Amino acid sequence: MKVLLDTDVLIDFEKGVEDLPEEECYVSIISVYEFIRGRKDYSHAKKLLEELAGIAPLYNNVILKATEIWRELTRRGEKIDDRDLLIGATAIVLNMHLYTRNRKHYSRLQKYGLKLYRKQRS
Repeated sequence: MKVLLDTDVLIDFEKGVEDLPEEECYVSIISVYEFIRGRKDYSHAKKLLEELAGIAPLYNNVILKATEIWRELTRRGEKIDDRDLLIGATAIVLNMHLYTRNRKHYSRLQKYGLKLYRKQRS
């Protein structure tokens, strides 16, 4: 199983309050941006993320999937933040489980194929 780490999980990992899954981990380029933008040494923070996990870029099919979902949610009056939509679409298209604490927010994307990661109990 491949796991896409949401920004909130990365922050918790950095604080030492969360462990990363043992599965193969990736980070959306959107989460990279969210994670490093407030850092003093953002270049170093980006390098650390690249060492920690694979970086999932915004492929064309991710953009198309995000657009498809955005149009349907907008028609129903259920807007979602563009960054979260792109992260969710990345997980859907690349067939990854999304590891996030923001389950309520992302649960709206499950009907489009988003799989939310459930941490294994030890």
